[in-house]
Amino acid sequence: MRESKQEIESHHKAVDLFKIVLDIEKYPQYIPWCTNIEILSKKNNEIKANMIVDYKFFPSQKFTSNVVFNLDKMLIKTSYVEGPLKNLETIWAFKNLKKNKSKILFKVKFEFKNFFHQKIAELFFPLVENKMIKSFIERANQTL
Repeated sequence: MRESKQEIESHHKAVDLFKIVLDIEKYPQYIPWCTNIEILSKKNNEIKANMIVDYKFFPSQKFTSNVVFNLDKMLIKTSYVEGPLKNLETIWAFKNLKKNKSKILFKVKFEFKNFFHQKIAELFFPLVENKMIKSFIERANQTL
């Protein structure tokens, strides 16, 4: 299983960044490979959704996940339900540092069912992960 952890400082309030990451319905507007989001269910602190992903050179893939969030703790956790992966877990944690400055902690673990897909993903993972995080920061810069 591939794992990664990043800490990023931002010149935005933690709560604003939390809201951007949690607003998954808008991902197709700014995450380059995300073409559609289908919300399957919403509860007080949980969302179940399908994300349709189009990577170059691969057919479209559907990833179903549960997103559990806690605004008081500034925490968003995603657990994998169904799709081409064997497992996927993400954690987003947000912490205010100073006025209009915060720290984002992003952790991800993933494993594809298919060995070939896993090796390809591991090869391109740093690029994809950095592009995704950059997309969220750019979204914050444009909307806040």
